[in-house]
Amino acid sequence: MRTTSRLAMFPQLLGGFFTVVVLFGFLWTNIGGGSGFIPAFAIVCAATLAVARQKGHAVLAALFRVHNVLPAASPEAWLSGTIVLGIILRIFVATLYSGTSLGNWNYDMLRYWDLAHKLADGMDYDSPQGRAFWPPGLPLALALLLPVFGSLAALAYNIITFVGAEIATFVLGRMLGGWRVGCLAAFFLAIWPNFVFAAPLLNKECLLIALWPTAAFLYLKAHEVLSDGKGGVYALLAGASLGYSALAQPAAVLLPVCLSLYSTLTNGWRRRTFICVFAAACGVVAVLTPWTVRNYVVFHHFVPIGSNGGQNLFFVTRPTSDGRWDIVAAEEWFKLSADETVRNELGYSIAIKSIRDHPLHFFSTMLKKPFYIYGNDMNNIHWNFGHKGREVRILLEWLSDGFYLGIILMIAMEVMGKQYVRDATPTEILPWMFTLYPVLVNSVFEAAERHHYGAVSFIAIFAALALVRAGQRENADSREVSGGSGIMTPGLRASC
Repeated sequence: MRTTSRLAMFPQLLGGFFTVVVLFGFLWTNIGGGSGFIPAFAIVCAATLAVARQKGHAVLAALFRVHNVLPAASPEAWLSGTIVLGIILRIFVATLYSGTSLGNWNYDMLRYWDLAHKLADGMDYDSPQGRAFWPPGLPLALALLLPVFGSLAALAYNIITFVGAEIATFVLGRMLGGWRVGCLAAFFLAIWPNFVFAAPLLNKECLLIALWPTAAFLYLKAHEVLSDGKGGVYALLAGASLGYSALAQPAAVLLPVCLSLYSTLTNGWRRRTFICVFAAACGVVAVLTPWTVRNYVVFHHFVPIGSNGGQNLFFVTRPTSDGRWDIVAAEEWFKLSADETVRNELGYSIAIKSIRDHPLHFFSTMLKKPFYIYGNDMNNIHWNFGHKGREVRILLEWLSDGFYLGIILMIAMEVMGKQYVRDATPTEILPWMFTLYPVLVNSVFEAAERHHYGAVSFIAIFAALALVRAGQRENADSREVSGGSGIMTPGLRASC
């Protein structure tokens, strides 16, 4: 159902902000050139968005016609095909590094691998950095896989999280825009270069790519069903998904706030809103509490998830920091104390003092960090080819960034279009909140490209929405075929 209320403006405002950040960040991080280039980048971004507004519909409609080269299939066959395609691509990439994959891993990946082995062997969760420095989400997942897959547990983890992300992206895309949106979004995710090249690595963010769209789908479903009881169950599961995502990446701990904001904004403070918000909160607490209790038993201090939050804030508040990882700052932070809880508290106190002493620097880095987060999408290729030929690495990085830019331009043409307010629905507000959430947290703490990975599924869905809606507008007189056969054929939006 089309919305005519003020809520129709929110998806366009959120989507417009997202495209501005990504387009400017893409130019800034790839071209650089210092502050003197900022006006030029701003002009290019403004011109791109203006062209997208005027010509975007025609371009998207032309792109949609490419569906003629794609096979016609039922939604089930299309989803199965994209999953198989994605698995084949990931296994192929992983076999390229079958003997050297560990050599491409950074220190974080090696440490998570070591902790997973300790858990699988019944040993204490402990590392040279401390007993809660590394969040437990990834090691816990790997510990379940190690007895079954052994040395292939990392590849199994990447394939399982990919399949989970595919299914979640498909069902969420179908809910937001019909079968074709779900199918296209799943296809985009299956061939997403930076995601494919995560297969030989060990990224905790792969969990987020699966958990975030799962949580969004479940929470939207909680508002959609008629029964309050079922709504509460769906919201509880959504909260549990976000709770585990926080165990994997503590920066996600505030993400449940988006759920309550969405409910209040779109539904008001009604009975269903209360049920959904309360149930989601219970789901988060149920997942986080065992680990928090463990930390209290170990440290006799309240440590919700990890003991490295003070480190991240310590980094970015230094007068010499640009808001990103700093190995020199890390070494200084570790020298603060041998006790990890004391070290964490000192990191926070020193950071707060630095903010007071250098407020302009702190706020200037906050403005820069969203562009670091969304400006690139090729870090996994960098890790895989860091020790290989420079020419091949650069070529693949540009391929990955080019795919990413193409997806963003499709979204820009949709959200800047004059008809987007008419076509957008209030349910899109929640996916946009998830997409922009990394800006909320990582603009305060450390910022890096990997922090946007949890939003990849939503970005794929919005790109699919752009193409499908353009095709629907071009073929407004066509009729949807019941049952979804010929999924790539034009027509009106399929029912969800």
